[in-house]
Amino acid sequence: MLVLVLLAACTDVHGGAVELSWTLRPESGDSSDLFVNCDTGVDGANPVERMRLDWQVGAITGSASWPCTDYHGVTGFEVPSGSALLTVTPECATGDAAPITYTAPTPQERDVSVGNTVNLGAIEVFVEISDCGSGVGSQACICG
Repeated sequence: MLVLVLLAACTDVHGGAVELSWTLRPESGDSSDLFVNCDTGVDGANPVERMRLDWQVGAITGSASWPCTDYHGVTGFEVPSGSALLTVTPECATGDAAPITYTAPTPQERDVSVGNTVNLGAIEVFVEISDCGSGVGSQACICG
């Protein structure tokens, strides 16, 4: 019992936490590849390095990010309590992925309370990995 009390004393709880999982899917809807790994393995596309969760509660903003290959992340108990607007963004080695190269779910609104965890569930991020390059008719690829 004393160990549990000591462990609880070490936990710094200032707000709520958010948990999510993610998968990457090809934007083209190609049924031969239902899912794409974070390293994409496609010419013209570079790896998605991290996935970032941004939150806004009133005027307070914050974020947390995890290696893309974790496919799961949980914030600390740092998200302020209240109505939070939550967004997910893929990050490349050079910064945020260009918005034209992916489609993430629309921002999600969730009520956050101190000491509780909000679960966003599995998020699908559609990434552009086909027809990439600099030729005629080509388009920008994720992290390209």
